[in-house]
Amino acid sequence: MRVAVTGATGYLGAHTALALLEAGHALDLLVPPHERETPVVDRLRRRGAVSVLIGDVRDEAVVTRLLCDADAVLHAAGVVGTGDRDARLMWEINAYATECVLTRGVDLGLDPVVSVSSYSALFPPPAGVITPDTPTAAGRSAYAKTKAHADRVARRLQSSGAPVVTTYPSSVVGPPFHTAVGVTERGWQPLIRWGIAPSIRGGMQMIDVRDVGEVHARLMRPNRGAHRYLCGGVMVSFDEMVDALEQGSRRRIRRVGLAPGVFRTLGRVADQVGRVHPLAEGLSLEAASLLTAAVPTDDSATLSELGMRWRSPTAAIVESVQAALHRGGQQLGDAPQ
Repeated sequence: MRVAVTGATGYLGAHTALALLEAGHALDLLVPPHERETPVVDRLRRRGAVSVLIGDVRDEAVVTRLLCDADAVLHAAGVVGTGDRDARLMWEINAYATECVLTRGVDLGLDPVVSVSSYSALFPPPAGVITPDTPTAAGRSAYAKTKAHADRVARRLQSSGAPVVTTYPSSVVGPPFHTAVGVTERGWQPLIRWGIAPSIRGGMQMIDVRDVGEVHARLMRPNRGAHRYLCGGVMVSFDEMVDALEQGSRRRIRRVGLAPGVFRTLGRVADQVGRVHPLAEGLSLEAASLLTAAVPTDDSATLSELGMRWRSPTAAIVESVQAALHRGGQQLGDAPQ
């Protein structure tokens, strides 16, 4: 198939594009003007048939040009974050540009039209577990609200019979494919840098980024209709995550016990400070709420229908940290001298 892909220069999008190429698809990539020289595009070209359109996903004419010759589209472009500093950009890209890509893809008869959402769009669930039938949440952070807007658009198209497929990755981990690291890794960098971490009750669903890419590759079959697939992965406790960081970095990380309520209060304070001064990704009410809630996902349909088996996310964390050390430790954030 000829697949139009947005977001291929991002952390998750690059792994998705790689999986699509390895599955034998030809790709039309939409690359933002400021990323035309990014190394990942050249790396993807070495793996298969890739054409590039330079343009802004917020431009409807550019989106139409991208989609006009494609058989299917995978929309992974988005602004990821747990704070609200980039709220305006999140609305422009995560919400309105996504709405444009999905509706235009349906209008042009593409099949499937795949939208990469987030389990933040479904958090918190009314039944205590996130499933494909969990209703779209209102959202608390800018990221969650914008993902929820896009999810409502996707569900409206699905209910009309359009072949729109939505995926809901959780916290995605693993080494990058010639891109910047993911938001989860940016969140744990200060823990390694300073050698100290909170010890809290709770945890988070985590999934290897390569598994999400493989899910997207297995979705590229026409005439399957509308679907929603959870990509939650495995529940990892906060202490298990820190154990993996210690193993990968070979550095001891001292644990400081914190009650969940205190951790969430710190997240609220960080949100206020973050409006005027950038903070680490893990310091926000959204991140604290997700970690302390430890809400599981029901991935059974994804695993059975697509023949998937999740890798160990803690092994992916170890591999990611070791890869950063191999690159010289720059992305781990060395402590100042």
